[in-house]
Amino acid sequence: MSVFLPDARPDQISAGRACVRNTVKNSRCVACADVCPTGAVTLNAEGTMVINPQACIGCGYCLFNCPSGSPEGIAPATRHYRGDRLVMPLSAVAPCPEELLIWHSEFGIRFVEMDADSAAGWFQAVAALNVRLRHMQEPLWNIVPPSPQTLNGARRRWLHLKNEGVSAGSVPVGRHARRARFTQFSEFRPVIATESCSLCGACSRVCAEQAIRLDAQALTLDPVKCTGCGNCEAVCFDAALSVQESSEGTSEVYPLEHAECRVCHRQFPAWTAQEKACPVCRRHAFGMREA
Repeated sequence: MSVFLPDARPDQISAGRACVRNTVKNSRCVACADVCPTGAVTLNAEGTMVINPQACIGCGYCLFNCPSGSPEGIAPATRHYRGDRLVMPLSAVAPCPEELLIWHSEFGIRFVEMDADSAAGWFQAVAALNVRLRHMQEPLWNIVPPSPQTLNGARRRWLHLKNEGVSAGSVPVGRHARRARFTQFSEFRPVIATESCSLCGACSRVCAEQAIRLDAQALTLDPVKCTGCGNCEAVCFDAALSVQESSEGTSEVYPLEHAECRVCHRQFPAWTAQEKACPVCRRHAFGMREA
């Protein structure tokens, strides 16, 4: 069984330049810190994420739970598989359910071959995975004893011979990869308070996944594409938008009307045709745009 050794840790690891806390001011995303089993990921005084290389065990939990897959210096684990099953050697630290979901979709994995007393963490990981798969009405995984072919493969590895029929590989990281593969299910849902929203469009422009789309005809909220990064919350001037955990995958479409601004005389999308000021003019106090 392979293990994570102290000298195998990456020399330079960080949250990465693509981290939403580095790209969007006031971002509140702490997805990586929430799942780190060793507390290696923390929030510093400047509001950015920092990874302590001495505490990092390279488990990859942050990779698979990050909205953008941004952590640098950490690679997803290389795992061995044959047909529809993961086989030994297994990592000492079990993968997170989010990683196993990608194995489920990408390689059609349905079984894990392992000794019953060798890796208790894998039992918990598969159990957590099956909770999600049952909700998604997907085939469940099972843990089975090592097959003679796997045991023979272990002897071949010991003799440094090629292990016939076994492949090694890894899967794409980040919530984006998971959303792209499970397009009928959601994990997060953008929720809007229409009575507060001024339809300025900041949320749709900052959403990299196009989970929020605003055009002249409608505002569309698509939870299936949402990765829960919270960028839309961070840029919403009116605090009208929130991101909530949800498995409901139905899109919401809010039809819009055309209105004309009495100040700048431009047409703009509005909740009702009776609105008299566009979002820009509403933000200019004391009639500055009328001067």
